[in-house]
Amino acid sequence: MKYVLSLAFALCSLPSFAAKVAIVIDDIGYHQIDYKLLALPYDLTFAVIPHTPHSNEVAKAAYQQQRDVILHMPMESARRADLSKNALKVTMSRPEIERKLQAAFADVPYAIGVNNHMGSYFTEQAKVMDWTLGYIAKRQLFFLDSKTTARSQAAVYAKKHQMPLLTRQVFLDNDRSYKALDKQFKLMIKLAKQHQYAIAIGHPYPETYAYLKQHLADLTAQGIEVVKLSALLPTDYAVMTAAQTEDVPLSLPEREPAQLARVATNEKKPMHTEVKAELTEPVYLPAIEEPEAIITVYSENWDIPELLNPLTLAQIKPAPVLMQKPWSLPEPTKKPVSSLPFYQLGSSF
Repeated sequence: MKYVLSLAFALCSLPSFAAKVAIVIDDIGYHQIDYKLLALPYDLTFAVIPHTPHSNEVAKAAYQQQRDVILHMPMESARRADLSKNALKVTMSRPEIERKLQAAFADVPYAIGVNNHMGSYFTEQAKVMDWTLGYIAKRQLFFLDSKTTARSQAAVYAKKHQMPLLTRQVFLDNDRSYKALDKQFKLMIKLAKQHQYAIAIGHPYPETYAYLKQHLADLTAQGIEVVKLSALLPTDYAVMTAAQTEDVPLSLPEREPAQLARVATNEKKPMHTEVKAELTEPVYLPAIEEPEAIITVYSENWDIPELLNPLTLAQIKPAPVLMQKPWSLPEPTKKPVSSLPFYQLGSSF
């Protein structure tokens, strides 16, 4: 009897959650503070910008610690800002967009979904959004609309391609002051209580990190649970990584013992079954145009001598000259220039 009472007491003492919030940290990949956010004992979701200094390392660390990782894909903004050579732009063709996405997934193979970095202009354009979401759906991933414009076409083409779509409700840190952060945090709580869930986006700012470190624990008392972004997907949706849905699936590192409840245990079969039998450990080479990225991929799999690596040529100093020329040529003789009076110089004077 006492064991029954103890169990009942334990169950009653567990916090009961009336709502869920998923907090996505955008712009991951540039700063060391990314690792501090990863160290917080909460299920934050990490949106990683591809081809940044720490993109692959932070994404790998987050994956190994059972955190959700999504691709934070740069897209053209209303200011027509040239974000980077890896950004998606409205002038691109469908093959160009797919190559950019393919290269981004190769850099962040742990991604289970995608959201837009900026993209207030790109996400308004029907044709390119159709192509973009079509490719993401082909990779069996979901899309989180950061909602940088009210005229986003994401909902239209997510429905067309029959893929899961999530939408951001709150930006936490457009203003990084404590007062503004607190206001947005309380707005997130209010929306979560009204709708049973809310999705908020923050950034790896020192102010945001300090605020979350101090106040995330307050959510339990409010009856709100911090969950992974994937916890808000349909219950019958199998969570996949970009590595699993590549033409030649990539092998990812081992994760910590605790496993995701709804991550598919069986890897997705390749879309194209023609794989050369002699390739026991296939190496994926992204179809990208940037020579530096290609050299980087090759360097991870083969040792390239410095003399053959164009990225290190600038660092190799030429050998000193062992012997100077024993001869010297005489200076060329200069003919004296006869000066003319100004009235004979012509009309170009």
